[in-house]
Amino acid sequence: MTPAGNSRLFAAVLMGAASATAANAEVALAATQNPDGIYAVDITTRQGDCDKTYRWMISVSGGRVSSAGDSPMQASGKINGGGTVDLAFQRFGQVATVTGRLMRGSGSGTWSSPTMQCAGSWRALRQG
Repeated sequence: MTPAGNSRLFAAVLMGAASATAANAEVALAATQNPDGIYAVDITTRQGDCDKTYRWMISVSGGRVSSAGDSPMQASGKINGGGTVDLAFQRFGQVATVTGRLMRGSGSGTWSSPTMQCAGSWRALRQG
């Protein structure tokens, strides 16, 4: 290989190593996030005849989610160390599933309810 070819190969190896290091640092940071706390969750309906906006409070402890305050629906589910949200809200036989991401005290995602025939988006912000 020519000296110029060696230089390009060396540069490519360095760029790949730098990218891998940055990706590993991001994964490590995400894995150490602690989602515990009280969150205000703003829900917006984008499809269906459900109310257009809702605001509920949830509590996260050890990654497990439950309702907080006077939320009208029962929340259950989890937020893993990487910030992936997997929840369900239930009330009077109606169920809504919730997915998304939560990082550094805030998050967003989507929700849907086959029982209410509605769907939309959500945003959450840790309180205090």
